[in-house]
Amino acid sequence: MIGDHTIDTDVLVVGAGPGGSATAYHLARHGIDVTIVERAAFPREKVCGDGLTPRGVAAIRDMGIDTEDPGFEKVIGLRVYTRNSVLQLPWPELTSFPGYGLVMPRDRFDDLLVQRAVKAGACLMEGTEAVAPVIVEGWVEGAEVRPTADRSADTTRIRARFVVAADGAAGRFARPAGVRRDDSRPLGIAARRYYRTAYRPGPWFESWLDLWDGDMLLPGYGWLFPVTGGRINLGAGLLNTFRHFEEVSAQQLFAAFARMLPAEWGLTEDATEGGLLSGPLPMSFNRSPQAVPGLLVVGDAAGAVNPFNGEGIAYAMETAKLAADLLSEALVKDRPGLAMRYPQLLSDTYGRYFFIGRQFAKILPCAHDAREGVVSALRRMDRSC
Repeated sequence: MIGDHTIDTDVLVVGAGPGGSATAYHLARHGIDVTIVERAAFPREKVCGDGLTPRGVAAIRDMGIDTEDPGFEKVIGLRVYTRNSVLQLPWPELTSFPGYGLVMPRDRFDDLLVQRAVKAGACLMEGTEAVAPVIVEGWVEGAEVRPTADRSADTTRIRARFVVAADGAAGRFARPAGVRRDDSRPLGIAARRYYRTAYRPGPWFESWLDLWDGDMLLPGYGWLFPVTGGRINLGAGLLNTFRHFEEVSAQQLFAAFARMLPAEWGLTEDATEGGLLSGPLPMSFNRSPQAVPGLLVVGDAAGAVNPFNGEGIAYAMETAKLAADLLSEALVKDRPGLAMRYPQLLSDTYGRYFFIGRQFAKILPCAHDAREGVVSALRRMDRSC
């Protein structure tokens, strides 16, 4: 409960999305006292395609999530559309990941994850905004928090031995500690909306590599993911490596994408559920440093989005587990400096793959005129997921 006192915890996690909840879960499983602050109250919406690749499925299974939950829609691969062809790419058979993906709207999915963290022993403070980190002699020692609904309220200090910034794509919390965006790395924008429609793509994610407004080729890509209960998640995105990126909004791109889809699918305004939401996709660790004394940054807040396909959930949960394991070791051994190995661990784990992804993001605008090259890259990406 927030009041005029100080709260003590071993690890404070700012944000209860997949990255924050996974961090808290794995810390709590190690017996660490962990507190999560989340500015919203569950359930709450997020801008997302709602899809989990097999990599993401492995991450939620690692948290003990039942992937047979009827709230999940199961998919077996990716169906790719260009103007003149359709290609189906089943998930590859790998020993490290299951052979299927899943879809669940984020309002339910994030609630499912954070409740797993709470069940493991984490303390959740909903409706609580982390106003700023507490920095003492260069070390992050906690945060000042207050009720989200009352910005005039006095703040409460949460004192922690370590803090994890998991506040998503906006990533504002870690800025006073020196975490900055790297403009040389790719950034995406995306918009999505739910529709209730009789059209069902079957057990497939669907993706459009070229978007057309009449005879005009538009930059960007589109997706259509099946959701349980007769709904779909429709979305469109754009990378800042495309020419005239600043002149195109995600909402404009989405509207053009929706218009180009078959009329018989019934994707009209009357079929919509909820509003059109848009947001950024910080990619390829475009935030740095990922660690400063006393603070680690995970998930979208670290820019841990795959530059090949815009996937963020799996990488949020994986970076969360890496951070949790390091912090647990640092706390148990009383060696706080161990946590500063985190950026090197991220580089060792993802560096080569994300480097290739950055080159892919640079050539993708040119690849609009070379579809075979894009499909070939997708095949390679698919086998590495």
